[in-house]
Amino acid sequence: MEMGFPTVLGILLLPAVTFALAYGPIFTHFSRGLISPYAKADVRKRFSAALVDGLAVITLSFGYWTGNSPLYLAASAGYLLLRDAIGGQSVGKLLFGLVVIDLMSGRAASVSASARRNLLLLLPGANVVAIFLEARTIAVDSQGQRLGDRVAHTQVVEGAGARDLVKSLQDWLMSLSRGLGPAMGGRRRVPRRVDRAA
Repeated sequence: MEMGFPTVLGILLLPAVTFALAYGPIFTHFSRGLISPYAKADVRKRFSAALVDGLAVITLSFGYWTGNSPLYLAASAGYLLLRDAIGGQSVGKLLFGLVVIDLMSGRAASVSASARRNLLLLLPGANVVAIFLEARTIAVDSQGQRLGDRVAHTQVVEGAGARDLVKSLQDWLMSLSRGLGPAMGGRRRVPRRVDRAA
């Protein structure tokens, strides 16, 4: 049995409207008692990182639309849900030097924290509304915490990014070359000239 356009629209529209109406009270409920010692991350970096992650999700979804393979759809959903699970960084956050911190432990977000903070983005219909409401909340909240952060007790902070990793690698390679001496381009010792009296 094929679903018609009104049925599909209803399936997406009902959760979207419900979520939009419930967003404010839910956010307020999860805001109580949540204190963060961390400064708010740069909003432009947050939005840029979200754009990179969104392009990754769209690219994977495009594979599903063109190839009709559910594997692409599963990979897209998996990335969206667990994107912050490795060291608290998604691809976008790594590129822009942002990290998701678990406020309870002070460490990078775990797999379960990433899933809790991003689960909302998988709900059909509600996810479209969530993009706009969460973006607005990131911009106006004093800590930059969206509803997903409040639910998971996380916060996005400035941290090590791709540029820092490249710099660390360069420093490490330079320290290796200094340790290996002249053969690897290290500083050469120039013998001191000694004047001999005749």
